[in-house]
Amino acid sequence: MSSLPQEVRYRFTVLGPPGFTSGGTRLDLGSPQQQAVLMLLLANAGSFVRTAELIDGLWGERAPATGEAVIRTYISRLRRLLSLQGLGSAIVSRSGGYRLDPDRFEVDAVEFAGLIESARQAHNVDTAAKLLERALGLWTGTALAGVPGEAAEQERSRLERLKLTATQELLRLRLELGEHDEVMAEVPVLIERNRLEEPLYEIYLLALHRGGRRAEALELYRSIHELFDEELGVRPGPKLRALHEKVLRAEDDPAPRLRDSAPLFIGRERERAEFRRLLAKDPADGVEVLFVTGPPGIGKSTLLRKFADDAAVMGKPVRLFDGLDDPAAVLCRLPDDATVVIASRTGPEATLLVDPAWSGRIRIRKLEALSENESVALLEARGVDPALGGSIVDFAAGNPFALSLAAEVGRSPRPDAARYVVDAVYAHLAGDPPTEAHRWALYVCAQADHTTEDLLRSVLPGGRSSELFDWLRDHPCVETDTDGLVLGGVLREVLDRHLRWRDPAGRARMRGRISRVTTGR
Repeated sequence: MSSLPQEVRYRFTVLGPPGFTSGGTRLDLGSPQQQAVLMLLLANAGSFVRTAELIDGLWGERAPATGEAVIRTYISRLRRLLSLQGLGSAIVSRSGGYRLDPDRFEVDAVEFAGLIESARQAHNVDTAAKLLERALGLWTGTALAGVPGEAAEQERSRLERLKLTATQELLRLRLELGEHDEVMAEVPVLIERNRLEEPLYEIYLLALHRGGRRAEALELYRSIHELFDEELGVRPGPKLRALHEKVLRAEDDPAPRLRDSAPLFIGRERERAEFRRLLAKDPADGVEVLFVTGPPGIGKSTLLRKFADDAAVMGKPVRLFDGLDDPAAVLCRLPDDATVVIASRTGPEATLLVDPAWSGRIRIRKLEALSENESVALLEARGVDPALGGSIVDFAAGNPFALSLAAEVGRSPRPDAARYVVDAVYAHLAGDPPTEAHRWALYVCAQADHTTEDLLRSVLPGGRSSELFDWLRDHPCVETDTDGLVLGGVLREVLDRHLRWRDPAGRARMRGRISRVTTGR
């Protein structure tokens, strides 16, 4: 049985534990010391790095007498690894050192820097925020995690500083988008890790000010003043002082108002009714938390914005969070009478659910696809020609992102409109599968009625069926059923169209294998 096609693509990752993927397959980079040599070459990709610099970067003043020979051994092993992937000439030797050719591979840190630069040149706030979210989404942990040596530590510090700067820029943009409540709740976690980072205090103070929490803003400035005086012997900088003056004078500094999106909001009456009941509760009853879950594109963020409007109409405070990495860390810092809504793809961790402190205080509501009538109403609100509405409704299967995208693309007809919508929905809902095998596992799930580990083992040879099944099970668009895993909705249709266009022969082979397994023929 021949293997399914592979797309060869070389990528180094440093925004987390170091890694190297070839054709979607993750390869072992060797010992931490060997990784340190590679990472030093990566950090200087395109430039000549002397052997003495590699020795110093790895060992510093504790370099062994055999340091040069050890470096040669590491380089030899790295070349062997790269040669097996067709990159034998990627490391170039010169007398006294080495150079890594940057044109032969991708690096996540380079992509990160490019997205940040694109965000800074964007013409509107929303686009810039989305680009920064993409950039920060590339991170999988501490930069160069586990890589030893002074050079790695310096590069780690540089990358982490870039990450913090990008995070601050994103928080400022979110304030411009009116998300001061969400920013207000998220910044304290960052401040705990960066106690003397003045821009974070500026963002926090501005969020409190725009949120109408004057007393808290004044108390925050007082604590900042004491901290900086005690730790640094200085007073807060001019931006913080100017903002403090605004708070003292009670000057308005409202977040810019976006155009009214109410006509484009359709459905979700049950969820809104439950949210209004939460707002109406007696504060003495204690904190209440509503988790709104669902796959990408189902409308979680849009619903949060509607919740904010509903809370404003009722004159009730609410804390709204979109995609928290660690809900427990934020929840434990909230007032006892808070009403909290957290939008996430998967909901709370089991450890939070069973925590006695939160017993009876957490509700979980999964957003379902819009009904056919709601889908039609959304397209009408976006001004779609009724003659085109039927085909869009059938394609989108009630997914608000797919419905809205198809509607907006239809406003400016383009030759590749259908291809663009399919690719954009694929990228948004499928995400970025870690390897080519994971991508094919999604394709299998989109073709089969029920996907089991045995089916994956038969259709995708390679001994990774267990790993692929577990990954599919955790995918936000995949449901569990008594007979296996089920992928429905618009992503099922999009995956089929994507593969039919990209690799029709591979699709036919895969469907044939699925048929032989499921029908015995």
